[in-house]
Amino acid sequence: MVEPVTAVLSGIALFKQATSFIKDNINTVNDISGVAKQIDQMFTGQQQINKQRSKDANSTANELGLSNVTESIIDAKLAQEQMREIKNMINLRFGHGTWDEILMERKRRIDAVKEEKKIARKKKMQKQKEMMDVAKQASIGIGVIFTIVAMCVIAYVALAEEIDTAECMVFKPKYYMVCMNEGHEYALIEQQLDILEYKNTHIIVKENPNGINSTNRTCD
Repeated sequence: MVEPVTAVLSGIALFKQATSFIKDNINTVNDISGVAKQIDQMFTGQQQINKQRSKDANSTANELGLSNVTESIIDAKLAQEQMREIKNMINLRFGHGTWDEILMERKRRIDAVKEEKKIARKKKMQKQKEMMDVAKQASIGIGVIFTIVAMCVIAYVALAEEIDTAECMVFKPKYYMVCMNEGHEYALIEQQLDILEYKNTHIIVKENPNGINSTNRTCD
């Protein structure tokens, strides 16, 4: 796969290639579109040159060597001179003010790209905020549900204890404690067994309708 020209050429090389093409073809093209691509390459090359110059200016001479710093400055100066020359050639060939129109259109497109990126960042931030709000609401909802469930469990336990207490109140103290510890049914069985044992070990006196008492005794 062949890489784009802007990817394989350095700033100064790209700039020189573009200006050379414009100078060779400016008088033969029918309109500005014939050199539009090369004008874009000029601006791209100039940007790369200026970035390199700024990078070199912020570096010490020991890191790059004085020759590298000098070279980046010269490249930037040459690019400025060539840009002015191309400006004059464009205005001469296509009319006065054409270069200014190119600059204005370039600025409009750059501003449009910046605005698109700004809108995209704003949408991204808004989406992140919405996701955070949803997560926050979800956590609050989970907390509320957990609280409700906990309260229901507590209420159920308290109610169960109240019911157990009310059911056990019918027993005498001995069976009341059994009821509270083992449950109503167990206490009832315990009480019935004790009654049965009592009947088996004690004399039961029954009143006779004829006025004569009869005595029954059941032994173990």
